[in-house]
Amino acid sequence: MNIVIAGFGVAGATAADIARQQNPKAYITLFSKEKDLFYYRPRLPEVVSGAAEPDKVLVHPAEWYAERRIEVRLGESLAEVNVQEKIIRGSIGSRQTYDRLLLAVGAESNRPAYPGDRLDGIYAVRSLSDAWSLSLAARGKSRAVLIGGGLLGLELAVALGKQGLAVTVLERGERILPRQTTPASAELLRTKLAALGLNFELGAEADRFEGNGKVETVVLKDGRDLPADLVLISAGIKPNLALAAGLNLKTDRAIVVDEFLETSQPDIYAAGDCVQFPGEAGGLWTVSRAQALVAGFNIAVASRAERKAYAPVPPASTLKVAGIDLVAAGDLDPDGRLTGIEAASENSYRKVALDAEGRLVGFTNLGHSKGNRELNAALAAKKILSPEAVKGLASLDYDFSSF
Repeated sequence: MNIVIAGFGVAGATAADIARQQNPKAYITLFSKEKDLFYYRPRLPEVVSGAAEPDKVLVHPAEWYAERRIEVRLGESLAEVNVQEKIIRGSIGSRQTYDRLLLAVGAESNRPAYPGDRLDGIYAVRSLSDAWSLSLAARGKSRAVLIGGGLLGLELAVALGKQGLAVTVLERGERILPRQTTPASAELLRTKLAALGLNFELGAEADRFEGNGKVETVVLKDGRDLPADLVLISAGIKPNLALAAGLNLKTDRAIVVDEFLETSQPDIYAAGDCVQFPGEAGGLWTVSRAQALVAGFNIAVASRAERKAYAPVPPASTLKVAGIDLVAAGDLDPDGRLTGIEAASENSYRKVALDAEGRLVGFTNLGHSKGNRELNAALAAKKILSPEAVKGLASLDYDFSSF
């Protein structure tokens, strides 16, 4: 059996490993447009801060793939697929047949257009090479502006602060991380991040960039000027759909797959950030890995009858900043439609959201990690909480041993 995997992020690398375990005799080829081996994307802020060299965030050395007979073609993306003859062509000329094809091509940084965005000194970070370029550019600089206050953006802002830059965060909303916080937890988080040196401009948007060859000023829509030696744009991601479009696969916001993670084209599967699956958000490492565990199995089995169905995992977001613990999972009910139980102190906050039947549908913990494991398990199991648990969760001191 010939298995071809396009993409070398967590979805592609995990699927290749699982496929090899399931089918020791298969020929597995993995194409990657990047020139780096599979790396741990959540550690990119460490590269930006200078705490880790690029080779320190690689998950496995080259020998690991060679030992498992997984051919890795770095710097070569999948350029063309002939679905009738099941032949693929790589971007630098390789050509081979396939029995099963997995698209794990991920997503790229969303880069809104601004006047002046061709100036030097404007960055977006999605890859290891992006992170290393920003790290080098930040050395000796003093001021940076972050456009967009998402999880990765905030982690990168703190990383730039560790290089000695004063960082101003522009957030067009009225609070940071609106999808991962409530108003109370957002304000507590903002206070904690401000203590690390970040300055926040809420309800503010960039209008244009100005400078002589390189960025020097960010002009806001309200007319104010912010001096900047660097600008970092962190405005979310968009799935890579060019290959899917060329194959006439069914797409919506991303590639549409069925319960087996198969696309609308037989024997072509998809997993990771390029995939749209009901109830899940793209861009999460845990979701991409969970999909890859199933997709890797399904592309390697001998018959379609052996395939496994994919069960969605509750999407969970984590802010990885030293001294700040934030976990948000499921539906936090920002509109107040559900029953919410909140508990707070000066430095910590917790909220759990319940549906009409008392079932846990979402939770967030900030400033502490107590209960994360138990709440995650309950969320995955769609557990209906007892009246005693509901009452106890109103206190941060709740004993989860009886949960």
